[in-house]
Amino acid sequence: MTSPMAVPGAHNAVLVVLSILIAILASFTALDVASRIRTSDGRARGLWLCAAAVALGGGIWAMHFVAMLALSLPGVQIGYDLGLTLASLALAVLFTGAGFTVMAWPAPVPGRTIVAGLLMGCGVVAMHYLGMTAMRMDAHIRYDPAWVAVSVLIALGAATAAVWLASRDQTLGQRLVAAVLMGGAISGMHYAGMHAASFTHDASAGAAGGLATVYQTYLGVAVSAMTALILLLTLASARLQGLFDRLARRAARTALRLRVADILRNGSSVEALHEVAALMGEHFGVSRTGYGQLDPVEDVFTYDVCWTDGQVAPLLGRLPAAAFGVKIVAALMAGETVVVEDLLTADLSDEARTRDTARDVDTRSILVVPFVRDGRLRTIVYLNARFPRRWHAEDIAFMEELAERTRLVIEREAVEARLRELNATLEARVEARTAELRLTQDALQQSQKMEAIGQLVSGLAHDFNNVLGAVVGSLDLISRRANDPDRVRHLAEAGIQAAERGSKLTSQLLAFSRSQSLQLQPLLVCDVIDDIREMLARALGPAIVLTLDLNPTPAAVLADSTQVEMMLLNLAINARDAMPTGGSLTVGTSVQHVVADPELAQGDYVVVAVRDTGAGMDEETLRRAMEPFFTTKPVGKGTGLGLAQIYGSARQFGGAVRIESAPGKGTCVRVYLPCTQRSPVRPGPADAGLEDAPPSPLKVLIVDDDQDHRTIIVKVLESLGHRVTEASDGPSALSMLKVEAPDVLLLDFAMPGMNGAEVALEARRAWPSLPIVFASGFADTQAIQDNAGVDPIILRKPFRMNDLQRALRRATGPAAGLRDGPLADGR
Repeated sequence: MTSPMAVPGAHNAVLVVLSILIAILASFTALDVASRIRTSDGRARGLWLCAAAVALGGGIWAMHFVAMLALSLPGVQIGYDLGLTLASLALAVLFTGAGFTVMAWPAPVPGRTIVAGLLMGCGVVAMHYLGMTAMRMDAHIRYDPAWVAVSVLIALGAATAAVWLASRDQTLGQRLVAAVLMGGAISGMHYAGMHAASFTHDASAGAAGGLATVYQTYLGVAVSAMTALILLLTLASARLQGLFDRLARRAARTALRLRVADILRNGSSVEALHEVAALMGEHFGVSRTGYGQLDPVEDVFTYDVCWTDGQVAPLLGRLPAAAFGVKIVAALMAGETVVVEDLLTADLSDEARTRDTARDVDTRSILVVPFVRDGRLRTIVYLNARFPRRWHAEDIAFMEELAERTRLVIEREAVEARLRELNATLEARVEARTAELRLTQDALQQSQKMEAIGQLVSGLAHDFNNVLGAVVGSLDLISRRANDPDRVRHLAEAGIQAAERGSKLTSQLLAFSRSQSLQLQPLLVCDVIDDIREMLARALGPAIVLTLDLNPTPAAVLADSTQVEMMLLNLAINARDAMPTGGSLTVGTSVQHVVADPELAQGDYVVVAVRDTGAGMDEETLRRAMEPFFTTKPVGKGTGLGLAQIYGSARQFGGAVRIESAPGKGTCVRVYLPCTQRSPVRPGPADAGLEDAPPSPLKVLIVDDDQDHRTIIVKVLESLGHRVTEASDGPSALSMLKVEAPDVLLLDFAMPGMNGAEVALEARRAWPSLPIVFASGFADTQAIQDNAGVDPIILRKPFRMNDLQRALRRATGPAAGLRDGPLADGR
């Protein structure tokens, strides 16, 4: 039996040259089409990706097929299986397309580039050896493993180089050189694979079929021509598309230049920068763009102009320059435009803080143009992209051009900002001065109240002596008539009535004297006058007759009741001083419609008229009566602020003050207060509606530093059937709470050390549901509210037994958990 005989192969030189030229042309076309992939997006990018896959994959297959046709074996007829041949073509195109798809366009990263190269290389190897399998001939093929490995390495290296070059920008010359190198490498892979193959004649292998009927040279030339035509048409399409894209970009940039010029010429500085930022963002297709100002002292960028595409958060506020990293900041300060394609891989951004900032602001690629003036970095204009991006030279140049166009606007804005800062400083100084004057005015107003109270001292002392006389006398008679229950009851009621008159008197004084902010609310002036009738009478003294002539159908005004009280009291004191030998004072109210008044708006006003029968004022005194610090009283008798304060308050309410006076004819002061449509609400008794039902026995802990007052309250509570424990201060009470928690805690507010509100705060931390009742003799409950929350239950000292009983029932009743209103209004 004859052993198989080795058949030496030979190659057609024409077809070999054609195969190499096809490889070079396919490489050049693929590189050119790849540039279209980088500059397009969406559907257009997908179409160009397919074109690049067909150009490179189909070109490699055509080179391989033509090179296979160049092979001839003496005495052996070669044919090709059509199905396997087409399958090898499909493998080349699909694997090349997969490689291009894996690339992270438009700025591929090294990892993906390597994966894409491996995919394409594997596809080329599979295509080559599948094509070899498609050969039909009466011979067997054997492969040298070493040369097969060489061919695989060449394929992988050539494919990786191809995708790497496809991701880079090249000039025409660089692209030609790259195409020659790629084409040579691809051809080298094929011929290395062919060198690995050895053929042995074997008649039993079967006759050739398939494409063997066509003369190999003609077929190779035909395939080469068809491939070249396809590649040239693809190349022409890419070139035309590139030309159209350049024309479109040129037109868009020209339009953008004109639009920016119009905006910078016609718009205000800030608005212009916002509009330009939006135009730049839309033109460059980035996620964020804007401007930042560098504070060289604090080394902090202030970002106040920013546009985003809605996919990222705007970059606004202050950010340390160091957050960019030392390298980037140094480049900016040197006046260099900073271009980073991928902040997470580039050398310029390899500092940890730079990359942390990039992640924080969701940015992978930046283009930053600095403005340097007088050797110092002043401003930056930036473009941010969420994904790695390749910035083309023409993009950088155009961005620098736009930045220069806005530089003058930014410098103008900087000058305007300095002017605004000066104005803001001036405004701040004015505001500080105004606040100081307001505090002084409040202090003077409070001093006016204190002066008025001082004027009342003698009358108050007389009235209080009367009250104390009634109380002491009643208690003395009770002690003497202890065996006469009816008489004792009658005397006790008389003593209680006298004590209540004293309580009312002190309540009025405390309410009048407390310091508070202006609170405008609808009220009836008649009610205010009626409430302070007794105080006015005491201020006037027994020698002056007080007459009230109040409107029977009063109208509401929007004012502050305490301010109105102060007005009336000051006017009463002024009238008293003008009538040293006695006289009469009439306080009246009426409603008047005002039209065409130089000081008052048209509308209805409540007029409060205070008329006396005193000495009156001459024309000079009348003209200066409302000047601050002007007074005709002796030194130490007045500050000269009374009428000025009344006028200021009336103006705050939207009203005015008018004075009529003449020597020997008395004085009439009219205060105009604008009417309001809002209805006034007179606060009713806070415990209205509570029934005097018998109390349920409670465990009560009373905390009060006053021994006498605490003893009385303990006896009152015990008489009501409650079990009572007592403490003289806050720490003692908290210690007792730890031993046994009561049903309700009764706290005096004003105590040394810990006050009642502080004790309540500590108690509530340990016993959140513990009911608490405050007892206070102060008119101002703000301190209690600040520590114990809104709507605390407050008993006003002195209080009656029924008041205490109702407070306990309110604190511990079924609705206590709903926090119904306080017994005494704490607002």
